[in-house]
Amino acid sequence: MKKGLAILVSIICLALLAGSFTSVAAADKVRGVTDTEIIIGQWGPQTGPAALWGSVARGSGVYFDMINAEGGINGRKIKYVLRDDAYQPAKTKAIAKEFVEDIGVFGVACGVGTSPGMAVRDYLMENKVPWVGPATGSRHWTEPFQKYLFALYPRYADEAYLLTQYAVEKLNKKKIGFFYQNDDYG
Repeated sequence: MKKGLAILVSIICLALLAGSFTSVAAADKVRGVTDTEIIIGQWGPQTGPAALWGSVARGSGVYFDMINAEGGINGRKIKYVLRDDAYQPAKTKAIAKEFVEDIGVFGVACGVGTSPGMAVRDYLMENKVPWVGPATGSRHWTEPFQKYLFALYPRYADEAYLLTQYAVEKLNKKKIGFFYQNDDYG
């Protein structure tokens, strides 16, 4: 439920940000925004071992379809471009380059995974691509501050602290075990 709400909020934020360009003159100056459409990209694992997370991206597409069915944003339809990175950072890099250099997206919604996200964060920020709601709680989205990155998930460290505090204080647990993934995520 919490992740679904965060995804919904991220999509709404990106849509509102794009919709703030109300005049055709303003749209002419903004990559991925015309008088008729707003181009939003997203990557996510549709195949491979993390394919279950592909539902995040597919859910975004359903939401954008609903916005379009209701008339879009200030009359602009959302053109949603989804790419499968199979949770492989090298593929994510190629996708980000395609989004910016070939397609010309206005912004990126979500994007699944810490390692794939870290592979493209600096590139997206250098190209001033708004990125709303990376699907990860890594500190890399908030430290250091990034002008075009809008993180919505709670940081993993904050979650771990609160869950540990709950286990000790409310559940009276004396021993706590943990494991981690040996990459940017862990």
